[in-house]
Amino acid sequence: MKNISKIWLAAMLLWLLSASAQAQVATDWIQLEEHPPVQVRLLVPGKTDPEQRQVSALLQVKLADNWKTYWRTPGEGGVPPQLAWQADSTNITDVSWRFPVPERFDVQGIETVGYQGDINFPLQISVADWQQPVRLEGLLTLASCTNICVISDFPLALNFTPSELNADMDALFAYEQAQSALPHRDHPQLTVSDLVWSASQQQLAVTVTNTEQWQQPRIFVDSLREDYADLTIELLEQQQQGNELTARFAISHWLEQPELAGETLQVTIADELIRAEMSAQAIAGNVQPSTVSASWWMMLPLALLGGLILNIMPCVLPVLGLKLQSVIVAERERGQVRRQFIASALGIITSFVILAIMLMLLKLGGHAIGWGIQFQNPYFIGGMALVIGLFALSVSGLWTIQLPQGMQQWVATRGDQSTLGHFIQGMFATLLATPCTAPFLGTAVAFALAASNLQLLLIFVALGVGMALPWLAVAVWPSVAMKLPKPGPWLKWVNRIFALLLLLTTAWLISLLSNHVSADVFAFIVAAFVLLALVLAYRRFGRAGVIGAIAGTVLLSGIGLLVGSWTSSPKQLEEHAWQQLQPSVIASAVAQGKVVFVDVTADWCVTCKANKIGVLLQEPVASALRADDIVLMQGDWTRPSDQITDYLRSYNRYGVPFNQVYGPGAPNGIALPVILTDDAVLEAIKQARQ
Repeated sequence: MKNISKIWLAAMLLWLLSASAQAQVATDWIQLEEHPPVQVRLLVPGKTDPEQRQVSALLQVKLADNWKTYWRTPGEGGVPPQLAWQADSTNITDVSWRFPVPERFDVQGIETVGYQGDINFPLQISVADWQQPVRLEGLLTLASCTNICVISDFPLALNFTPSELNADMDALFAYEQAQSALPHRDHPQLTVSDLVWSASQQQLAVTVTNTEQWQQPRIFVDSLREDYADLTIELLEQQQQGNELTARFAISHWLEQPELAGETLQVTIADELIRAEMSAQAIAGNVQPSTVSASWWMMLPLALLGGLILNIMPCVLPVLGLKLQSVIVAERERGQVRRQFIASALGIITSFVILAIMLMLLKLGGHAIGWGIQFQNPYFIGGMALVIGLFALSVSGLWTIQLPQGMQQWVATRGDQSTLGHFIQGMFATLLATPCTAPFLGTAVAFALAASNLQLLLIFVALGVGMALPWLAVAVWPSVAMKLPKPGPWLKWVNRIFALLLLLTTAWLISLLSNHVSADVFAFIVAAFVLLALVLAYRRFGRAGVIGAIAGTVLLSGIGLLVGSWTSSPKQLEEHAWQQLQPSVIASAVAQGKVVFVDVTADWCVTCKANKIGVLLQEPVASALRADDIVLMQGDWTRPSDQITDYLRSYNRYGVPFNQVYGPGAPNGIALPVILTDDAVLEAIKQARQ
């Protein structure tokens, strides 16, 4: 009897082992000789749904050490995994698989989204005939990366009959664990309350509301459209406040600019106790950084200071000088001085309000906005050149601007006939200031353009008040102006100096037109202006005036040639070998150990020219920028450029100059000050190299 019992127990044990072996349907662990750090296995744990004719499966991936693989939307770099079922597969109608919530990784400044370690992907296999055998054969393409990336193909083949499958407890436990790591669809605790897409910025803003408090959430977005499967989606910022989580993403496509307005996108959320996946439709709108509203009021003193500094910039200083000269010439009384300077100050502030309103309208229309962008318009440049040129001729004495007789009488019967003129002077001073970028101005303008309309208006008013402060100071203390030197013969030379400065401003404005018109049209404009000057000189001074005008033209041309030859001299100002700015190339250059120096400039930007001549083309910076490991990229914003506008916006900047240094030690870039210095440039390059 004892022997019979032993035989029976052994038989039962063999039967259990045989049943267990039959229950587990799986491939062997596949490990390629050419790439050992990755192992792959396909497992069918025995969980089935005969009514729906579905069989659950598990795709298991093991990654050694620091190797990583990717999510279905991999971020700035990487390739999503692909599972292609081949024609040899039989009795299968569909195979779907789901991705667990991923992690974000930063590799040399490139943000990727994916997984590390052991990953389990649950699959659902739909079969045609529940009683017939299934042949599952396919190819898994998997990218795995550390400092290098390897794309491997793993062949998968598995046979089973759905009706004969039995549950394997170990495999079933692994499958249920993988299911628990998946995000729940339409989580009752969460709502996508806002999903805004800006085509001009190529950015997406997401707001998710939680019925409970957020802890340490992670947020991801992607599209299920097949042609958008390889979108590059980069998280720019994320902020949580109370029950709201806001995030801003930069989205691009290697082939064309995507248009996501009206598209249904997936928003994936992971928090301490939450894993969710929700769908929402994106609407068109303007994307604003979420950090603006909390501290925008701190920009008001910066705006005041930035506006004040504009008065000493070469764009504005001649206008202020002419204003003070007018007080000297007329020897006006205190009340008159006060009224005229207040009028000019109001003109400055009014023009800033008008600029703010124009920018609001452009924002509502989804257009590009920025400080000084009106100088990208040839009609604006031409109008400014005409007005300043006529003003220069008037100051020089060649031509006197007079109102029609009827208008003169209308103005004369209504008090001080120069008040309106001084108001307009203030407005023109503001227009001349826009191609100049002063310290603190860029920060204030960037905040204003990214803020709400009310905040934008208040910051621009502060800019106007800051620029108007010297004018208001004279209005409050007219004695300052009254103590200036008395009129005399020396004023004729002052007039000529200011006329020369205004003529140089006119010549600069006309030169900007060369970027927008053909050579023939540009030559005609220059010839017409010179001819006008000669005619006016002849009418005012006869032949002597013509000779003087010709001599002045020759002198100005000579000065231009001297300056041009000096700035192009190989010994002092040799131009650098700039590449065209391509933001997508920066990360790859940094990955190769290079230092990338980015210069965003424009021909109409006076501060850009000062930085170039005073710092970038001078020693020791010039030699530092010619080092073998330096890559020079320049973005020319003279004309409108969506690529440059988007690049500036990605750093919350809306004007030029803008300089940024990238490198292995600073993959996200080091922003340089608006007005460059040797020390700032050299120190940034040093930090970026580390």
